[in-house]
Amino acid sequence: MEACPGVRVATIRPLDAGYTSRQWVADTDEGPLLVKAPVRDTDPEHLRRLIATTRRAGEGGVPVVRFRAFAPRSTALQRPVLVQEFQEGTPADEAWESMGLAERTRFAEDLGQVVGRVHSCSGPWFGDVLGAERYPDMPSFLHALVDSRLAEAPEDLTSAGRGGVAAALHRAVEAVPADGTPSLTHGDLWRQNVILRNGRIACLLDFEHGRYADRFLDFGKLDEHIFDEFPEGRPAFLDAYDAVCPLPDGWESRVRLGHAIHALSMGVYFLRWTPKWAPQYVRELEAWLALQT
Repeated sequence: MEACPGVRVATIRPLDAGYTSRQWVADTDEGPLLVKAPVRDTDPEHLRRLIATTRRAGEGGVPVVRFRAFAPRSTALQRPVLVQEFQEGTPADEAWESMGLAERTRFAEDLGQVVGRVHSCSGPWFGDVLGAERYPDMPSFLHALVDSRLAEAPEDLTSAGRGGVAAALHRAVEAVPADGTPSLTHGDLWRQNVILRNGRIACLLDFEHGRYADRFLDFGKLDEHIFDEFPEGRPAFLDAYDAVCPLPDGWESRVRLGHAIHALSMGVYFLRWTPKWAPQYVRELEAWLALQT
């Protein structure tokens, strides 16, 4: 392979996984390797942040992949290429239907411990793990995040208009403690990014949206994709999470804000890439707005 000179490749096959990159599995003399080439964000800095965030999580005891090579621009593909170890196992979303209540509850407990370890990794600032974007405190980071998402939103995203959404979200941000600690966040917590072996979590994948942030932003996607469908598992998750990364006073309000920012982010994202999925997030944002008046 171009990114790994000297590695002997026996076979290579495409892998149908992920939405933001093309992926292949190469059987090599070093064992199976996963090759990723982004198709949406082709800035090499995006993959550098992914590598740095993943390694930071690994320092905190999170089971993550190891990277073999990174090429800022592949001659063959005309885009960045990342080579990492291939994690054998089953994505949790593929295993989910065959899992019984006890297995799902154990998964929720394991996930609580793993996410708690991620969030226990503190940072020196809020923002980009590599430091290209830094904010001194949690409110300034969240205000900037809200503004960046609203800048991509149409004026009529909700019945309140862009200005009404902005006012409500910025008011909610003002209630967040200014002395909060920057926590490493994953940014894409759903079952597809969790690899299982023998029913237990073996690896947490794809930290490409990770950064130092308010840890409760991660609960937006987490609740939507796991606990909206499996609410009986949420107490087990929270107990395990709290044992690793204690929940502070007022954490529920920060989760609600995380849900609202997630709904805004996903609504804007899907309006651009897959418009048919946007309305559900607009409805969630409307429901949150109704509770603010």
